[in-house]
Amino acid sequence: MDGVLPRAPSGRPRVAAVGAILALCLVGAPLMSLFPVGVWDTARALTRSGAGQGVLLLAPVVVGAVLLMFWLGSQWLERSGVNHPSASAALVTATAMTTPVVVAFLAPEVRPLPWGTTANTAFLTGAVATLGMGASMLADRPSDRWRPGVLPAVAVVAGLLAALPAVSDLLLARAADERSRAQIMSFEQTIAVLDHPGWSLARVHEVEGGLRLTYRDGDGDALHVLTWDGVRSANSGLHSGCGFPETRCRDLGEAVVVHHSDGHPSELRTRLDDGTVASLLPEPGTATDLVEVSRALRPEDPGERGALVESVTA
Repeated sequence: MDGVLPRAPSGRPRVAAVGAILALCLVGAPLMSLFPVGVWDTARALTRSGAGQGVLLLAPVVVGAVLLMFWLGSQWLERSGVNHPSASAALVTATAMTTPVVVAFLAPEVRPLPWGTTANTAFLTGAVATLGMGASMLADRPSDRWRPGVLPAVAVVAGLLAALPAVSDLLLARAADERSRAQIMSFEQTIAVLDHPGWSLARVHEVEGGLRLTYRDGDGDALHVLTWDGVRSANSGLHSGCGFPETRCRDLGEAVVVHHSDGHPSELRTRLDDGTVASLLPEPGTATDLVEVSRALRPEDPGERGALVESVTA
């Protein structure tokens, strides 16, 4: 099998072939990647307007446009002296059509540029196509009797597209860790901590009126510890909402247990030493003994927030 570059080891034919491949990858592929983005936006607009059947009319347009892009690319490469122009053009065109789909549905967090989705999609398409065809050019040695042609490009493109979802998941997890770190470290009140051997800290969320730590037991059941912020702690007492219909509050002195219509306690409220109110909220349908678990509820120790961050992000 011949390589993608002409056999001339030096001179204009080989330089022209390299330039044509790079131009197709760096310019042609990003421009071609805008086509599936436009088709998707058009199809979505037709569906929202009630003209969903009009999407079927796009099929021949899409097929014709893809074939036209492939033909133009192959003609460009053939006139520049590239070996296997059809296979190379087909690979670049397929990359330009596939990368936007992978980025939009499987790897939305991969955004190397500080701009919009379209710009990042075009950049990633050009990068994947260039790295793929670059692998074929690097593997093309004039002295070799057997040359792999576009096979290295196919392998590299397939590997990169397969890796994008994993990279997206990694970036999403890292962003979630950073968000959790910021939520814990920036909370202005004393954080209520559940120090119980049967429950381990799993997640943290900022919610309206406070900070919620989610703990899980060995069976996977969840228990939320909600620390009210300063405004809610000052304006709302432990008996807040107890006058609502089908709501019954049981005063235990240092805590208040709130019952709703299902009979199971839905919340236990207590006040920390500095006046901050903390609530224990089990998952609906679970029968957690809130009074027993509340004995393990305490205010955070000085310097403990770093350990909370490590527990959530581990």
